[in-house]
Amino acid sequence: MIVTVLYPTHEGAKFDSAYYRATHAPLAMDVWGIDQAELIEGVGTPTGEPAPYALIGHFHFPSEEAFATAMASPRMGELMADVANFTDIQPQIMIGRPLA
Repeated sequence: MIVTVLYPTHEGAKFDSAYYRATHAPLAMDVWGIDQAELIEGVGTPTGEPAPYALIGHFHFPSEEAFATAMASPRMGELMADVANFTDIQPQIMIGRPLA
């Protein structure tokens, strides 16, 4: 099970990728009890346009049960409260599974 968190950019958006990488992502992994995540920082498009996303994070859970347990963590409030420390972007969240 993979939870993908996307931060779409917009004019004037605030996003601190250094804070996300150093503080928020490790906090999420600790709260959720996982040890694998991939962070992708947007730098642009093939045509030279700004990246549509400031950052995309893929958080890997070993099972659906592990995901359900993580979402029920009493520390979810702590994780959600930390978002204001690095962005004003409303994230998009997708839950999926690898096909290969």
